[in-house]
Formats: sequence, structure tokens, C-alpha cells
Amino acid sequence: MSDSSNRWRGIVSIAFATAVLVFAGVGFVYKMTEFAATIVKDEIEGFGAVAIGVYLTGVVPLVFLTLWAIISGRFRDIERPKYRMLEIHQELEEGPNHG
Repeated sequence: MSDSSNRWRGIVSIAFATAVLVFAGVGFVYKMTEFAATIVKDEIEGFGAVAIGVYLTGVVPLVFLTLWAIISGRFRDIERPKYRMLEIHQELEEGPNHG
């Protein structure tokens, strides 16, 4: 593949990922706002507080894990693991006595 093709693919991937994250983020913020409103209105005592706690307990670690992976460069070569897996499979198919 040419460099311009790879660059275009990277731009499209980043744009798609950004769009998905923005859409999911807007939905998440909307739900958090709804839950906070139930706490203020006392519609269901404690319902909003528990839901916010559960959401934040699940989402905050995922956000930090993703940021760590991006900063540490874990997403730089996402194609390499699948090729390495195929190489290992080929080595196992050939057996220990081959080579």
C-alpha cells in the first residue's frame, strides 16, 4: 500500500473513532444529567446516586486505560500482532524438527 493510502486510511479511522467517542460521550453526559436530576427532585431516593456511582466505577478506569494506551504508544502498530500470531501458528504447524 502507498503512503498516501495509509495516511488516508489513518485519517478516516481517527475521524470515525472520534465521531463514535463524541456520540457515546454525549449520550453518557445526557444520562448523567438525568440521574443527577432524579437526585435533586427526590423522585426515587438514591436511584440517581447509585446509577452515577456504577457508571463512573465502570467508565473512569476505561478512560484512563485508553489514555494510557494512547500515550504509551500501544496503538502505533495495531496490525503487527495478527501477523505475529500467523507466524507463530506457521512455526507450530512446521513442528520443532523443521528448520
